[in-house]
Amino acid sequence: MDPFTPGLRELSRKFGRLRHRLRRGFVRRDLIRAETDLGLLGWQQAEFDPQTQAQVEKITTYEREQSRLTNESAGLGKELRELREQKEAGRRAFEEERRRIENERRAIVSTHPQIERQLAAKRKTEPALERRMPELERELRDINRLYSELLSHPEQTAPIKQELFRLRERIVSIPNEKSDLRNQHLRTVSEIRSLEAQLERDRLAIEQFDRQSRELQASFDEADNRLGSEIRTRDREKVRLEKEINLLESAKHNPYLQIGRVLADNGIAPMNQPAALDRVKRLRLKVAELEYLVTLSRKASSLDDQQAVVLSWMVWGVMFIIGLLVVLAVLPGG
Repeated sequence: MDPFTPGLRELSRKFGRLRHRLRRGFVRRDLIRAETDLGLLGWQQAEFDPQTQAQVEKITTYEREQSRLTNESAGLGKELRELREQKEAGRRAFEEERRRIENERRAIVSTHPQIERQLAAKRKTEPALERRMPELERELRDINRLYSELLSHPEQTAPIKQELFRLRERIVSIPNEKSDLRNQHLRTVSEIRSLEAQLERDRLAIEQFDRQSRELQASFDEADNRLGSEIRTRDREKVRLEKEINLLESAKHNPYLQIGRVLADNGIAPMNQPAALDRVKRLRLKVAELEYLVTLSRKASSLDDQQAVVLSWMVWGVMFIIGLLVVLAVLPGG
């Protein structure tokens, strides 16, 4: 008796059964899908027994609830679009108003360096004007004194007369110069006050712009946060509704499957897609064929001499151990 063949034959059968079971698992999965599709296509076109009719009522209930949730989700979707549009419109309006405030503030601030230079120049000339007035008064007193002395001189020579003429002109010009200085001083003071008033007005205007900017930012942040919170709340609600809709859709699979099996058992095909029934029948035959092959393989194994099979496994086991020891012996360091 050949001690090797029974073990190899049984091993081949085991691998064959494993292959058939795997194929049967994949085919059963396809069959469940096909039976579910058949139930989906034909659940409304036949009269069923009370047990199957209960599955139909489940589907009707699920679809009615799905329709309600879908309408509610669509309403939330519309509200979300409107809220997002409102949020974006608010942001655009905020940006436009903020740019307007910044432009007006920048226009005022941009003139300050020139005004401050003018103000500094005016303030620098003011002390010189104030110093010049006493100098002219002292000069006038000195000239009057000198003029009186020269006028009382016993000998009125030509140089003295010429000096008297010059002094008289100077006596006449000093009051005019003082008057010009006063007018110039008043103009300078007026211009300084005007420039200072302009800076003060600008300072108040800048404070007003800064206050408007802060109030605008605070108002925008409040409205934007409120809209953002409403959007997040509705988003969460919409996600919840969509999950419920998907759960209801998944819940319909088992009723569709049960109805599809009843339709297939009774040979009822959907009117619009009769090929769905043919696919179920084809897959059922394939499952039956694979189950028959597994059964046939088991029966063939049961007909073999089990003692011979066990002996063959033992022989193969001893040969495997010997081979393993040989390999270990020839390896370096073995």
